Amino acid sequence: MRPKNGLRVHTATSALRQSAGFWRQRRRSGGETMVAQGRRVLPSGAVRQGQADAYRPIRWVWFWICCCGLAAWCSGCALLPLGSQPSNTLPAVRVVTDGSGKAVTVPVKAQRIVSQTVATDEILLAMVPPERLVALSQLADDPRYSYCGDKAKLVAGRCGASPEAILQLQPDLIFVASYTRAELVQLLQAAGAPVYQFTQFSSLNDVKANIRALGEAVGEPAAADRLLADLERRLAALEARARQRRQRPRLLSFGASHFTAGAETTFDDLVHTIGCINVAAEQGVVGFRHINPEQLLRWQPDYIVTSAEQENEDAVRRRLLDDPAVAAAVGHDPRRIIVIESRALTTVSQHLADAAEHLEAQLFPALAQP
Repeated sequence: MRPKNGLRVHTATSALRQSAGFWRQRRRSGGETMVAQGRRVLPSGAVRQGQADAYRPIRWVWFWICCCGLAAWCSGCALLPLGSQPSNTLPAVRVVTDGSGKAVTVPVKAQRIVSQTVATDEILLAMVPPERLVALSQLADDPRYSYCGDKAKLVAGRCGASPEAILQLQPDLIFVASYTRAELVQLLQAAGAPVYQFTQFSSLNDVKANIRALGEAVGEPAAADRLLADLERRLAALEARARQRRQRPRLLSFGASHFTAGAETTFDDLVHTIGCINVAAEQGVVGFRHINPEQLLRWQPDYIVTSAEQENEDAVRRRLLDDPAVAAAVGHDPRRIIVIESRALTTVSQHLADAAEHLEAQLFPALAQP
């Protein structure tokens, strides 16, 4: 719409842009004060003198109301203790840098947090009261992927891939990851929403750094320190038990897709924590790689580690043994196929300690924790 009489007319172009107004602070243009007259909008200097006279009694009323309010405010201030200040109605904010290097303006202590990933679900539920969380990821309740199902019940909201649905929650902080759908992240950022993105999940050190960064972002660095201390304690106990064992089994992660995990993966960290050798890393694999039957036979692992949903362990073991290369690699011995729960191989939170303890229990049942 073309501006008329020097006035700027705003037209909402989409529902998403209207939602964006929740975060965008209105700025005063510094132009003339506008006075409504019927359906027309005129500069204040154009108001007819007769109308100005009609408003004069009302101005006196507002003048006395303002004077009384000022007097009451001053008297209230006089009753405040020395050094105290009236509370500010605007929440205090600060700027943090997310995993992508982007500066994000967040409240000192966010009160309406949205988590779009299972990892941040798990970390947040261990760090902040559930009242400060307005929504978790859609997988938060799924025991195949999540360790926080019980605590997740304390948070009513679940967020999917709809930016409009997330914006309607009026969050003051949204956590996403580099694997979150790019279009969703872009739309949220375009709406002015405070989006914090995590980008590194390859190793145990990455997970520790993410816990520390998340604690800083939500204003709970002490809670992050406590969570990290508990993680370190549990990992140290696993390493101490590993030193007491003489054997160092050679493990290879492998499944129906024929992918394995080499160096610079959380699986590699888990294997080392319990005192074992990751065969793929030993063979020079970095990250995740597809391997062929010839490599599997040539590498000769002591155990193949795979994952399955609860109560499907035996079926997965039989399916792998139906593969001639797998059967030959483990000598047709089903005990050499270690099946662990799916979430143990996918978690990238403090629950890596749970995953390591679970893997240890499958390999060394005599030393399993009660």
